[in-house]
Amino acid sequence: MKKNIYINGLSNISPQETFYQPMGATIAPPQGAFFTCQEPNYKEFIQKKLLRRMSRIVRMGLATAHKALDDANNPSLDAIISGTAWGCVKDTEKFLETIIENKEAYLTPTAFVQSTHNTVAGQIALLHHNNCYNMSYVQGNVSFESALIDAMLLFYDNKANNILVNGIDEQTEKLGILLERLECAKAGVRVMGEGAACFILSDQPTPNTYAKVAGVNMLYRPKDKTAVQQSIQHTLQEANIPLEAIDVVLTGNKTLAIEKELFPTADYSQYKTLCGEYPTSTAFAMAVGAQVLKGDLPTKTALGIHKKAPKHILIYNNHQDINHSIILLSKVSA
Repeated sequence: MKKNIYINGLSNISPQETFYQPMGATIAPPQGAFFTCQEPNYKEFIQKKLLRRMSRIVRMGLATAHKALDDANNPSLDAIISGTAWGCVKDTEKFLETIIENKEAYLTPTAFVQSTHNTVAGQIALLHHNNCYNMSYVQGNVSFESALIDAMLLFYDNKANNILVNGIDEQTEKLGILLERLECAKAGVRVMGEGAACFILSDQPTPNTYAKVAGVNMLYRPKDKTAVQQSIQHTLQEANIPLEAIDVVLTGNKTLAIEKELFPTADYSQYKTLCGEYPTSTAFAMAVGAQVLKGDLPTKTALGIHKKAPKHILIYNNHQDINHSIILLSKVSA
């Protein structure tokens, strides 16, 4: 049975200043073809003896989890679900380099264990002494949406009251070289990024609730534009929200033909101009969208949104016309 799902806590590490405070008037530009995250002081959240052995992506995952839990008043978690496409890239590089250097002999299992995609979710569970349901989704550009849908199904089946969901991907120097060689990254044309956003979802609202997750949908290789429009309309119908009620569209696309045809009166914001292109960028969009619905004026200004009091935000991302994703957020009535 469907039920309301609330965002009661969140944390966001991104190329903008989003961790300690909301985005302000000053927007950090990319460096060439890449955005790089503004990272916090990890010593505030992780013990020094543990910090030394952690890779950068694990640090980002743990810091955002700690802050999101604190933001939600530290509820007891029933599940930890992570979405990542690239995984622990730096640790994977180290593992592969070790294989070459040692000629495939005398290898320790540590480098391999730390390079797997479920490392972040596992480390969050270990640090918080949590042995609940723990899952990582590696579904390319819909990794975060897959994690989000899994969480929603747990709520619908009454198997959870509080769930941690994150979307996280990192850039490295070697990955950057590959992306440029493949012409995936090009300054001024296609800027790649990275980020880590964490959410505490619950079936009950609190005084700190940011927004309600009203719907999530994914579409793989649609046959035409009409199929995409029908999928968006179906997502809204299931949430009992008319098309004209959408105030803001956060889009990951450069061309807005579909969005403007469906929502001619909405405000539009191309969120990737702030975080860059990476597989789980929709987690960044969901974080800033939730802050806008809670009434965060600096974030609203940074996104270029002019609507006075948005009530419904649609997040739409199209990756090379292969994976389409839709996330619907709604304001929680006082």
